[in-house]
Amino acid sequence: MIFGVDYYPEHWDRNEWENQAKLMREGGFNTVRMGEFAWKLFEKQEGEFDFSFLDEAIEILAKEGIKTILGTPTAAPPKWLVTKYDVLLRDKYGRKREWGSRRECCSNSPDYIEKSQIIVREMAKHYKDNENVIAYQIDNEFGCHDSTRCYCEHCQKAFSKWLKAKYKNIETLNKKWGTVFWSLQYDSFDEVILPGYTSCEGTYGDRWAHNPALDLEFSRFSSDSWVKYQKMQIDILREYTSVPITHNLMGHHSSIDYYKLSDDLDFVSWDNYPDNQWGTSEYEYVSMAHEIMRGVKDKNFIVMEEQAGAAGWDIVGQTPRPGQLRLWTYQALAHGGEGMVYFRFRSALFGMEQYWHGVLDHDGVPRRRFYELQKTGRELQKLEKYFVDNKNDYDVLIEKSYDNLWAHGIKSHAKGYNYENHLYSFYKANADKNVMCAVSRGDYDKYKVVYLPAYNIVEDGKVEKLTEYVKNGGTLVLTFRSGTRGDSNEIKPIALPGVFSELAGISVDDFDAPRRPVKIKGKAEGNANIWCDIITPKTAKTIATYDSEYYKGNGAITQNEYGKGRVFYIGCDLDGKAMAELVGYINETANVNTVSAPNGVEVIRRNDCIILLNHNESEAEVDMKGYSVLNNCEFTGKLDGYGVEVLKR
Repeated sequence: MIFGVDYYPEHWDRNEWENQAKLMREGGFNTVRMGEFAWKLFEKQEGEFDFSFLDEAIEILAKEGIKTILGTPTAAPPKWLVTKYDVLLRDKYGRKREWGSRRECCSNSPDYIEKSQIIVREMAKHYKDNENVIAYQIDNEFGCHDSTRCYCEHCQKAFSKWLKAKYKNIETLNKKWGTVFWSLQYDSFDEVILPGYTSCEGTYGDRWAHNPALDLEFSRFSSDSWVKYQKMQIDILREYTSVPITHNLMGHHSSIDYYKLSDDLDFVSWDNYPDNQWGTSEYEYVSMAHEIMRGVKDKNFIVMEEQAGAAGWDIVGQTPRPGQLRLWTYQALAHGGEGMVYFRFRSALFGMEQYWHGVLDHDGVPRRRFYELQKTGRELQKLEKYFVDNKNDYDVLIEKSYDNLWAHGIKSHAKGYNYENHLYSFYKANADKNVMCAVSRGDYDKYKVVYLPAYNIVEDGKVEKLTEYVKNGGTLVLTFRSGTRGDSNEIKPIALPGVFSELAGISVDDFDAPRRPVKIKGKAEGNANIWCDIITPKTAKTIATYDSEYYKGNGAITQNEYGKGRVFYIGCDLDGKAMAELVGYINETANVNTVSAPNGVEVIRRNDCIILLNHNESEAEVDMKGYSVLNNCEFTGKLDGYGVEVLKR
């Protein structure tokens, strides 16, 4: 199992490297990731290559039994590159994003592409026979710092070409997009604009009021541009090496289609910071992020950056409490992780991330965090078989769609609606009952329940696939704002819930973005605050009704028996209590196993073990027996604060 640290030898005097490598070995670390921000050191001036400092660092680490994952350095361009060439991003106002941080470059800049090809090729050639290099990481965190979308002339030309390949002729584009509205017809693909600054501001001020088809296609194009840029690097590396290739994704981040981005990777890795200067995430939200990362390839992953200390840029974030680093490690492994790399080994003395604390503090002296991870590494040596190549038992799928995410961001329906929060509400309600939820896309037959929240853009063949799933006994859960949009973000001339009407067995004859909370009663008791579909059952039965407003007594949630299965339609948003009640009822009808545990205790079922995670600071009592492979004894039922147990199943 990879158990490592992110390391930056260029940040330290050469005479410290041997001692740092020895400390890594003493800590139980067997892998480092490095090189991803060192372009200037590798290519001091254009065409002058020197990898000697990294060669020496790799050799010193290897003597301590530590292997290397190499990052291609293209996320941090050197000054000579941005001075000589037109490579910098433009924002939605057309302003150049100046050099001085990272991720400043445009994926469609011919010069950036060419210079990236050169440095990646030189790196690949130089290290092709180095047995201590066990994997490559492409670049670093595509899309971070709002860097996915660029509005430069290079992107304008590339977007026109991308649209022409998709639509073939401009008449088709005009018809699909409805450009007749506001006299926005185009005479050629070269005329198509980028959705930047214009006269009409959107509702929330973070985007401008453009044709929704244009906006959606630009999101797709921008995502595809980085997928293409990554593939360029992968193809070069593959000319020289067969070691695995990855990229460090960012969990819930959604400006890039992670399904497409991961297609070309051998394995997914990602960067996990549960508690940083921007806030503390609920443990269920972190678990969902792990499941998204596992789900993009339906394959186990590695955490390439795991929080190892207080994490902050301008201010210092919360200090992890004793036991939390170990807890977060097991949480990641329980949800599909096969390796851990902690960020970073020693806290930086300079630069933007001075407050982003690593395993060691600024003075390099091992303290509590070092010894906690040392203990964790020793445990994992004997538990490796429970994590590597192991799988969870999933009863439930929540399907995340990047097309629908982007479309809902463009037309968000009602104030306060957020597609990702909508998905999370279903994940949290299931996770709080310790129901194993995959977050991925559709191999439906593996699951008892499939959630398709707000699935509004429905690709060809989707309805037929879902119909077969339900006929064969599956349970499908649909919600408001589903089934009515086409591929170009246009509304179809069909009644709500559109293409899902027959499956759901209903019609929606009216709807409301309520002025005040609306009461609901039935299988879900609580309030709706954002949206209310007023449902007329056809073949379905009503299981919850509205209890206020002019539609009091009308259907809010329905259940339709269809073939051997059933379809639930949820016509409104639900508060936490109502959501928990409804999800409990759905699980009961679908024979989904739930596990009772104290609040804050997570129970993960794997093929051959059960993992217990106590996210509470205080001790928890769990009504569960079994043999602890951590402690080689019978489990007493008591979990320490931030405690972990691994029980033989």
